[in-house]
Amino acid sequence: MDAPSDQSLRVLAWPAFENRTGNPYNRLLYEAMEKEGTVIDEFTPERLLTGEYDVWHLHWPENLLSICKLLDAMLRIVGLFGLMVVARIRGIRIVWTVHNLDTHEQRHLLLERLFWTFFIPRIDGFISLSEVGLRQAEVRFPALRNISGFVVPHGHYRTAYPEAVLKDEARERLHLETDDRVMLYVGRIRPYKNVPRLIRAFRLIEDERARLLVVGESNDEVLQMTIAAEAAQDSRVQCELRFIPDDDLPIYLGTSDLVVLPYRNILHSGAALLALSFNRPVLVPDLGAMGELQTQIGHDWVQTYAGPLTHETLREGLDWAVHTTRDSSTSDLDVLAWPTLARQTLTAYRAILSDDSQSSHTAGS
Repeated sequence: MDAPSDQSLRVLAWPAFENRTGNPYNRLLYEAMEKEGTVIDEFTPERLLTGEYDVWHLHWPENLLSICKLLDAMLRIVGLFGLMVVARIRGIRIVWTVHNLDTHEQRHLLLERLFWTFFIPRIDGFISLSEVGLRQAEVRFPALRNISGFVVPHGHYRTAYPEAVLKDEARERLHLETDDRVMLYVGRIRPYKNVPRLIRAFRLIEDERARLLVVGESNDEVLQMTIAAEAAQDSRVQCELRFIPDDDLPIYLGTSDLVVLPYRNILHSGAALLALSFNRPVLVPDLGAMGELQTQIGHDWVQTYAGPLTHETLREGLDWAVHTTRDSSTSDLDVLAWPTLARQTLTAYRAILSDDSQSSHTAGS
């Protein structure tokens, strides 16, 4: 089939804009695509069944597996699979962006295996946020090698939040001293993100000026209690276990010398890009695409560590963040600009629609 021009391309995205208050990734991508002349609509079953669309673009479909009640999860997944069959019949190409290769909580293991067995053969193309992610996806799901795959990186967040708050002002607001050495964990708190271990490792650092801020929301009451109990043992640890409004994020990021993301497993990290967008160096495990991010943005801004997180790793990371002389006070994120990524995504769509690409590669700009 002939691929439509960008001006006539109609895309149904799940989600497109509805998660703007939780993760602005989709909003930023699709707003940039709209500026290229593409029509973007928020997914609803009715639109898929009755609307005229070229592409149905799915993000995080595996989130259905995180529904607590097994029957509810099964019904939602059966509904999704039915809609995928209808999309195929109607000639709508299904594109999946690979944010994760598995669910983090793995609540329903048998259902998850069945999910991927049905889902993967019914997509027409996929997008990875990194070269590493693309390779790992093809290993995890060998059937992906038979369809078009593209690399379109995760964009930055510089245009998504209010202006950065200067460090001295931010610390004054949070009752921190100007000579404190501040580490920050920021983002949603889930078991795999390893926050209790971060606090335990931090408590072993012998530095009276060291501070650790743990900022983010958790829906796990047991995890919240564990974090609060760990933090209560060290007055240098301050926790804000709640949803942080967009207006407050620049304050917390402004206080920090180093953002630490101690995840047990990781493929990509929006939190790392959030930190870099506010010109804060990050410490991340050498897992998934974090080494690729380090190469992309620079060793002055991204430091990785191997093995379990230790207090030595934290102390060395904090010393690196504080004492490294960087060529610029601003991290270079031009390669992650949304207009560029929008054009790369449209290149991927065109190839999938014209069915002229059978091998995985990076989408050109």
